[in-house]
This record gives sequence, C-alpha cells and structure tokens, in this order.
Amino acid sequence: MHRYNAWLPPPVAAATTKEKQSFAAVVSSVKESYSTDDPESVYSTLKWISVIDLFIKAKSEVSLEDVAALVEFGLKVFNASQDKLYAQVRWGNVLVRLLNKFRKKLTLRVDWRPFYDTLVHTHFTRNTGPEGWRIRQRHFETVTSLVRSCRRFFPPGSAHEIWSEFRSLLENPWHNSAFEGSGFVRLFLPTNVDNEDFYSREWINECIFQWDSIPNCQFWNSQWAAIMARVIKNYKFKNWEDLLPELFSRFLNMFEVPVASGGGSYPFTIDVPRNTRFLFTNRSQTPAKAMAKSIVYLLKPGSLAQQHFDKLVNLLEQYYHPSNGGRWTYSLERLLFHLVYTFRKRLQREKENPDTNERIELCLGKSERESFVSTVLKLIDRGQYSKNEHLSETVAAATSILSYVEPSLVLPFLVSRFHMALETMTATHQLKTAVTSVAFSGRSLFYMSLSASSMETDDVNDADMFSDLLMISLTNALLGMDANDPPKTLATMQLIASIFSNMRTLDDSDNLSFMPAERFSEWLDEFLCRLFSLLQHLEPSSVLNEDVHSPATSGTFLVEDGPQYFCMLEILFGRLSRSLYNQV
Repeated sequence: MHRYNAWLPPPVAAATTKEKQSFAAVVSSVKESYSTDDPESVYSTLKWISVIDLFIKAKSEVSLEDVAALVEFGLKVFNASQDKLYAQVRWGNVLVRLLNKFRKKLTLRVDWRPFYDTLVHTHFTRNTGPEGWRIRQRHFETVTSLVRSCRRFFPPGSAHEIWSEFRSLLENPWHNSAFEGSGFVRLFLPTNVDNEDFYSREWINECIFQWDSIPNCQFWNSQWAAIMARVIKNYKFKNWEDLLPELFSRFLNMFEVPVASGGGSYPFTIDVPRNTRFLFTNRSQTPAKAMAKSIVYLLKPGSLAQQHFDKLVNLLEQYYHPSNGGRWTYSLERLLFHLVYTFRKRLQREKENPDTNERIELCLGKSERESFVSTVLKLIDRGQYSKNEHLSETVAAATSILSYVEPSLVLPFLVSRFHMALETMTATHQLKTAVTSVAFSGRSLFYMSLSASSMETDDVNDADMFSDLLMISLTNALLGMDANDPPKTLATMQLIASIFSNMRTLDDSDNLSFMPAERFSEWLDEFLCRLFSLLQHLEPSSVLNEDVHSPATSGTFLVEDGPQYFCMLEILFGRLSRSLYNQV
C-alpha cells in the first residue's frame, strides 16, 4: 500500500485494496467501447480517460499486466486515429503519464515508424484540416512527448533504422532539410540497452563530423549536444578521453559570452526556417541542460574530464559576477542549476542501485565529489550576490543540495559568506541572498552541528561554528523584518521557519543546541515586538506600487508575495510547549 493511502481512515484504506480489480474492470470497459471496424468509436473511449487519470493520481496499486495491456491498447487507438487530432491529444497525454510512471517496470516493444508517419502527415505536409493552430500545436507537443516516453521501448535495430532514414537529410548542411533531419534524429534516436551496439566509435566520429558541418548556429548545436548528452549518460563505459578537448571547446563556444569589448554573439549566424524552429523549439538559446548532463556523466575516476571542467569554470566564473551580467546570465544560471541537479541524481542512482548495471570503477568516489563541489563553489561564490533574482535563488538552492554532498566544504563557505553579508548590511541584496542560503541549508547545518559534537576536537570546533551560525542568524533575523524591505523580510521569515522546522517541541526548561532557554524566552518576546511593529507599519501593495490600474483594495507583500509569513507562524507556534505557547 502506498504511504499516502496508509494515512487514510482504516475503512477507506481497506477499500483501496479493491482498486486493482477496479482498474482491471476499467481496462476491460475501455477495450469494449472501441471497435476496429468503426473509426469513430474512438470518441466513445475518451470518457474513460478521466477515470484512468484518477487511478494515476490516487497512487493506486494496480496490476502491471493491466497497465501494459492498457498502454498497448492506447497506442493501437492512437495510431489508428489519424486526422482525429483531439482524440490523439487525449490518448497521447494519458499514455505519457502511464509510461512515465511505470516505465521501469514495463516490458514493451513499441515501433517508432507510426509516430513518424503521424508527424509527417499532420505537421510536415500541407494538411488542410478543420483544426486550428492551437490544437495542432498541442498535437505536436503530445506526439513528441509520447515519442520521448516510448524511446526506451524501441526494439533492437531501431537506432540503425532511424539513422538510415534521416541520414540523407543531413548530407547537405546548407539545405533546410538538414535542420529537420537533426530534429528528427534528436527526437527518435533511442539510447536504450537493446540498441547499445549501434553506438560504435565510428558513429560517434560521424556524429561529431555532422556537428562540425554547420558552425555558428545555436539550433544545430542544441540538437547535437542533446544527442551526445544522452549517449554519454547511457553508455558511460565508452572511452571519451580523446574527445574531451573538442567537447569542452564546443561547450564554451555555445555560451556566446563577450571577450573584451566584443558583443559575444556569432558575427554571421545561420537562420533556421520558421516552421522548423516552431516545431523543434528550444526553451533557451543555449543547451545548458545537455552540456551539464554531458559534463556530469563524463566524470570518472582517473578521467581528465574534471581538469577540462575546471578550465571551463575558470573561464566562465567571471560572467557570474554581478558587474558582468547580461543576456548570457540566464544560460549561465541554467548551467549551474542543471550541473548540481544532475550531479545529485547521479549520486542518488549510484547509491540506491550499487549492484545494477553500474560498474564500480565508473562510480564517483570521495575525491571526485570533492573536486566537483570545489569547482562549482567558484560559480556559487561569484553568483551569490547577483542582482539577477533567478541566479541568486539558484545559488541558494545549489548551496543547499551540495551541503548534503560535501558539508565539510560547503558549510564553512556558507558561514564565511553569511558573516561577510552581516558586515555590509546596507547592501540588502547581499544579506537577503545570504539569509536565503542559510534557510535552504538549515537541516544540513543541524545535522553537522549534532554529528560533529560527538567526534574529535577539530569536529567539535566545526560544531561550535555551525551552532554559532544558527544563533547569530536567528538573532539577526529580528533585525531583518522591515516593512520597507519586502525581499529581506520574506527571506528572514523563511529562515525562521527553516530553523524551527528542524527542531522538536521546545520546552521552557530545555536549552537549545545553540541558545539557552532563558535567552530563547527573551527572543520570543523581542520577535513578537518586532512582528507587531512590522504589521503596524505595513502599507497595501497598491500604495507601494500605485498606478492607474491599481485596485481599490490590495493586500500587503506578506500575503501576496508568498506563504512565508503564515508558514513561519504555523511552524514556530507548533514547536512551542504549552507554557511557551501561553507566554506568546
């Protein structure tokens, strides 16, 4: 039983055991409502899609045989419903959800050709159907999502068939068909175990040759960077050492950062056809996610990838500085986010599945983790006080994640930057970012202060440093509540909620790990005094941002800019004992 269902009232939880039979009945009813002789009967199956959605949302325990049967039936209906875009969108969306949820438990064989025929028939020919552009756009997004979910189930030989199908489109890089070909290769090419033999060294060399054929085109770079990233991730045992200089040079070139007085953009860019850019769209100009995935999965014990990564960061870190911001800041922020997120996913996978297909010599050890974290800290150090809100938030989140990976490196860095921000309290954006970073890393700070206090002398000093940081941050949090500085106030409330959410119920006679009981009682009194002062001086947001379109009544930033205020009060009051609660 799923843990969510285990918390239901006992009669309701007992009734969830019958959902396996209920799901089997739904699958049977869906099949009965469709007739292969009547193409229009597909519309009679749509009423069951909302019911299937309920089983997915309810965390129900269902039979994998029933799920596989439903997926196979849904793919059959999807492929048979040509020119019925609405029906394909509905079935495609529910199939994507089913495949994404049960992808590691299902054993299917899915042919890629019907998906390609659907795309060509609907979107790459002059098909004058009655549907408008919005449903056609949703249809393309649904089909491409379904292909990405089905790639792991493509049978052996599919990679060779797909490459043979689209290779001819890539022969003339100056023809518009080359862009379509690269988009199709990126979309369809599978990197599952069944097609592992296709990815020989000769193919990789040919892939890089195709990548070289069109310079100065971010669309082209995005397609091939994504293909290479998937190959690097899923086939880590391949030797990439001699290709590392070329790969990292391409990564650096794709960022288009300025040098000296230059603009940083390609001087002679290549235009991609509008329809191709619309269909194979990129969410950002620079493929930061693909680059981060490649970098993280190129790291191996004894590999030179870490050295090349260090060189890349040494060149890029200056553009994370607040004074060097520009149009490239977004792509750099995405790179930092995906580096840390992908690194965490790799470590989690290696820890949870140590005996699966991962070779022990390819798993990251302590030295590899320390080297990666030390390198990423350079980017965090530069970008921590950025005036770009997205970058500063990403820095705080990255600091939190890495504080669990290598706390001995990250937490002392966090302590030093927090003290530095306190010395320059007039620079409010620095203090706000430092407070947010401590709030995000609150649980890691508690873990280290408690675990280090029971170890040898050096670790005891570290424990005192972390405990002092918690006490100083909680004390200075009272100064951070300012009606005239909403960002700093919300960050302060987030810090208070973070600290107390990691503590047990507080008694009036218990000493905290970082504050005596008497001082905590005084802190509560001072906290309420400053909170009431804040509430008295608050003004509605319409007064602070008054214009002709402002509504007559408007809430304050405590209500409109996030839930930090109510979360702080609920968590703080929920941790107090009866006597402290009465005092408050």
